[in-house]
Amino acid sequence: MSRRVTTRTPILDRECLIEALDACNYQYDIQGDTIVVRANYYNIEYKPKNTHYSVSYYGDHINEKNMVDSIESHYLKFYKAKLERLERERLEEEARKERERLEAYKQAQKEQIIAKAQQRGYKVKEVKKGDKIQLVCVRYT
Repeated sequence: MSRRVTTRTPILDRECLIEALDACNYQYDIQGDTIVVRANYYNIEYKPKNTHYSVSYYGDHINEKNMVDSIESHYLKFYKAKLERLERERLEEEARKERERLEAYKQAQKEQIIAKAQQRGYKVKEVKKGDKIQLVCVRYT
């Protein structure tokens, strides 16, 4: 008897599914896009559909259902961790871009001040005090 199972958590990510199978210590084979988990008497198949993996197994054994539930709970843990990592990376990337934008602004301001001072006949010396830069305008008469 064949049974197609709908899990509470949609299985969207192949790498997280494989990590979950490894965490559960289940034996599995990858046959093309399909992942086949070897259960006691039957196999549990994860077949890719349009946007997710569908789960099916043959038989009415409670053991296979428990295995699917165990895989699902581990999958959810790995998938949440992946989403959190991606969010951290996105935030880090945004922060890096903002720092670059601030540095570009500071550099443009510095160049503008130097150009204006040189126009008025000053020589500009750059003095660093800690993490700040002080521009000193000097004119020799």
